[in-house]
Parts: sequence; C-alpha cells; structure tokens
Amino acid sequence: MVDTDTSTVMNHPNNSMICTDLPADMLEAVVTKLPTVDLLSASCVSHGWLHAVRSSLHTQPRLFPWLILRCLPHPVATTHWIHALDPHSRTWLSVPPHYNSTGKAKEPSPTLNFLHGSTRDRLYALTLSQLLISEDPFGCSCQMEAKGPNVWRQDPVVAEVQGQWVVVVGGGFLTDEREEEGAVEVHDKQTGMWELAEPMPAEFDRSTYATWLSVAVSEKRLFVIEKKTGWVSRFDPESKKWGPTCQLGTVPSVSKWAIVMAGKERLLLVGAGAEGEMPTSEMKVRAWEVDGDSLQVINNKAMEMPAEMVDRLFPNFDSLDEARRQVCSVEVCGTEHGGYMFDPASMKNGVVMYQFQQSMEDQETGRVEMRWEWVPSPESVGRGLKESVAVGELKSGAARHTVQRGILAV
Repeated sequence: MVDTDTSTVMNHPNNSMICTDLPADMLEAVVTKLPTVDLLSASCVSHGWLHAVRSSLHTQPRLFPWLILRCLPHPVATTHWIHALDPHSRTWLSVPPHYNSTGKAKEPSPTLNFLHGSTRDRLYALTLSQLLISEDPFGCSCQMEAKGPNVWRQDPVVAEVQGQWVVVVGGGFLTDEREEEGAVEVHDKQTGMWELAEPMPAEFDRSTYATWLSVAVSEKRLFVIEKKTGWVSRFDPESKKWGPTCQLGTVPSVSKWAIVMAGKERLLLVGAGAEGEMPTSEMKVRAWEVDGDSLQVINNKAMEMPAEMVDRLFPNFDSLDEARRQVCSVEVCGTEHGGYMFDPASMKNGVVMYQFQQSMEDQETGRVEMRWEWVPSPESVGRGLKESVAVGELKSGAARHTVQRGILAV
C-alpha cells in the first residue's frame, strides 16, 4: 500500500535525505523530466515540489495521449497484462494480472474489449442480458452496468459519445433482414433506455463487424470507415441518423484504411499498401486530413511515413507473397496532438508515434506536418504464438490519475 496523504509524506523522516531547497526554476526543470506517473509522488515531497509540479503542468501541459495494450496469452485466457506507454518519458508501465484475497489471479472475461470514447477508452463486456463498462482502461472497477441491447451481436463497435450515449453498431447475427446485421442501438445513460436507430448505410453490407472497421469518436459524433473499401460515414447519436456516406479510399495502391480524430471536427485518414510491381514493390503508409463535416479530403498531398519506420512495422514484407501482402494493415489511435500507428496483427514489432507540427506559415494555409518517432513494444508483447493484444488509448490530463490508480490497485 502506498501512502499518498500529502501531510504524512511531507513530514516523513526520510524526507531529510531529499533535496528540497533547490531554486524554484531549477526544481521545475527537474520536474519536467519526470515520467507522468511519478508526478503524484513528487508533489508529496514538500510544498516546494508541489508548487514545481503544478507550475510545470501549467506551463507545459502533458496532453499527448497514452497508448494502452491489453495482452492475453491466448484468445480464451483468464489472466491478462496491461502495458501503458507514457509518451512524455517514452517508457512502458506494466500492470500485471490483478489478484484476489486468495492469491489467485482474478478471472476477467475474455470478451472484454475497448470501448471507444472522445476522452478515453475503457473496457466493456457485452452479453445478451448485460452491458458492463469499466471506470478506466485497466478494468479495476465497474463504472456502469446496464441491460444489454435488444439485438444479439458477436463483434460490434461500441463507443461512448458526449459522455451521455453508448452507441452499439453492427455485429448482429446474419439474418434474412440486413437491418439485423447492421443494426444500431443507442443507450441513453440519463434515462437508462435503449433506442433503435437508423441502421448502418448499405455501403457497409457484410462489413458490419468491428474487425473490418476503423472507428473515431469526436465530442459529438461517431465516424466509421470500412478498412478494405474505404467507405466512410458518421453517426449522430442525438438524431440517431447516418450521413453523409462517401468513399474516401480511392488510391489504387492502398489495401487497408483507418481513421482517427486529428482535431475538433477533423479526421486523419491513413492508408497502407504495396506500391510497384512484385517482387520489388514497397510498403507505403500515408495520411491525409479530412473535414469531419463534409467527409472530404482537405489537401490531396499526403503525409508519408518514413521508409525506415515502415520497414520496422512490416519487417518481413519483402519475403511475403502477394496474397499475404494484402493482409498487412495499419491501425491508428490518437488526438489533435498526435498518436500512434501500428500493425494490429504484429504488435511485437513496435509502434510509430506521430506528432502534428505547424509553422507560422503553415498556420495561415492550414497545412499540417507530421513528426515521426519509433517506439519499441514491451519485450513480453507478442511472444506467445496465440497471444491476443487489444489496443486502446488514454487522452489528455486524465492519464496521470488513471495510470496511478491502476498501478496502486494491483
């Protein structure tokens, strides 16, 4: 148990060994180098350290999203590890399986998945009779328990919009009626009621499962793109309607598409695919800005991931035959500050961190540039032959408190 009471820690006798009389500017410079998860402990050293932490977060707020990996050794595993990447220090924090009072590992449901949210991703479990949503990405406690939706689903998209609505999209069992497969239901957290909404657009026929879709959530709407065809649409939980629906993925060399939020109502469209003829074709990963209202590309000039990082994401691409090359894909998660791109089938390879940059000249034209950086995955990720890795993210300043709570709960 870690004592986080400020008065107790500040008066601890061992604090005499800690340098607390540094000049304020020097102390703040030290604090800026600390990993985010250590800021809570640092603020308890003394009043001077507390002031330095507050001043540091005010002048240099840590807004970049965290990357969260939930790893199960095999698809039906009953224990899991959580790995959280602190983007400030570029270090991974590993949270081992939670244990109960008997010393045995708790048995979380293997059906737990990440719920997409505009402020943070959390874990959810969905059954025919019940929907459970955790308080944080670690699943330490349950934040919401509700009756399950009316349509039974096996691989739906589940998202939280505006903190008021939980939207369940697609994944319905195949029936003669298409509405069942692409059914959309909205749960109003204020009334506790489910309401059937307009079904997914016809362009998503037979592609309504979460495995085939990439999802982004803004403060007001849910965006969905079909990974293979590039058809994209948005859903408004208030009106419970879709639209517009258009095909953004029209670049012939791109075989897989993904989307992520890149601003208040801006999207980042990411495409991956082989360019050139076999056997000398090369894997390319490119990105375009998209207007969230019109769902049109803002600038046709793509931002391209450096070749050396593409090679790290797909290290054996040259040795693959054409059929296996078509399976290679890229997924992305992030915010208006930046995020992460990765191969969801090979998380052990690592991830590419990207950051948005704008010069004064770019701000006048609206043009955004991207800075790229390679981040290796934790050594334990992807070592099992049948390991399953689910990916989520933690956005904005909530990261420090949530990660700290997750570690103390172990």
